[in-house]
Amino acid sequence: MILLIDAGNTRLKSAWLAGGGLADQPAVVHRDAPPAAWAAAVFDGRRRATRVLASNVAGAAMSETLARLAREAYGVEVEFVTAAPELLGVVNGYLDPGQLGVDRWFAVIGAWLRVRGAVCVVDAGTAVKVDSVDAAGRHLGGFIVPGLRMMHEALMRRTSDIAAAAARGTRAPGGVLADNTVTAVSRGALLALAGLVDRTLDMAERAAGVAPRLILTGGDAGALAEIMRVPHEVAPNIVLEGLAAFAARPARS
Repeated sequence: MILLIDAGNTRLKSAWLAGGGLADQPAVVHRDAPPAAWAAAVFDGRRRATRVLASNVAGAAMSETLARLAREAYGVEVEFVTAAPELLGVVNGYLDPGQLGVDRWFAVIGAWLRVRGAVCVVDAGTAVKVDSVDAAGRHLGGFIVPGLRMMHEALMRRTSDIAAAAARGTRAPGGVLADNTVTAVSRGALLALAGLVDRTLDMAERAAGVAPRLILTGGDAGALAEIMRVPHEVAPNIVLEGLAAFAARPARS
């Protein structure tokens, strides 16, 4: 069996690839947590991995930790994937393909293989990454903006009146527009992301000549999905799907 790992800035997702299918495991929070708090949930001692593939954007320390844990659990070396100029029918749209984040690259691959057509994938995590691909598999590029928590923290830390009002106030449902500071901050951040996605879809349609499908992933995908006006689907493990397709490639002779 093959263990697939998607290490993001805050959470780590993993899945087992066996018999052509993915058996995913619960996501774990690794940020500010020692490896002992999450290692057992990822490196299942009841299974035996013949390979471990990882997409890691959590830094060098995480790479070292994953490599050590894989050796201890299964006696194998982790294969850390990177972005490439072309893979599985998808062409990297970056001027320097190696500079594209590996999580974005495999999310793009997973999304395009899922729909086999024009697609926009939004990874709403610590940072929000938005990428588009045309029907031929050509990556059109994308955007990176702060995620919901990061936007909220920026307002709380870099302002005085907003932070003070939020501390005194309480969250309330409100109407169409927020009627209290706490809701104004949280709903405003969410609407900012929704607006970015709407504009990106328009730009991608003009570039590709066809309206792209929309796929949402990441920890805040559910919140974003609730307010999106366009049809969409939530695919929590789209990076792992891309990794699975990579792992299942026929061996090169």
